[in-house]
Amino acid sequence: MSLLKKWKIILASLSFALLTACAGSSGGGDDSDYSSYDDESSESATRSAPKKKVDEDQLKKSEKEANSITEENHKLRKEIFDAKNKLGIPVDRPTDDSEDAAK
Repeated sequence: MSLLKKWKIILASLSFALLTACAGSSGGGDDSDYSSYDDESSESATRSAPKKKVDEDQLKKSEKEANSITEENHKLRKEIFDAKNKLGIPVDRPTDDSEDAAK
């Protein structure tokens, strides 16, 4: 083996060891200062925000509203798609989210 290949192997193994050591570290330092702050903020949030009760009518109304907004969104996307085709603009491939919605 040539000297250059040995140095490359040594450099690669040291890089790997360093990255492995850094990935396994806990980030260092004591997080007790931050955890006490989080506890205080979560306690104040639960005290200040009363829980709302939702009945079936509100739930059904919200569901209908969400469905109508989804349908409107679908119509607008179709209009944009048609307009792009008429203008000759390349159409983006649909994302995984829109494929799941179509099923």
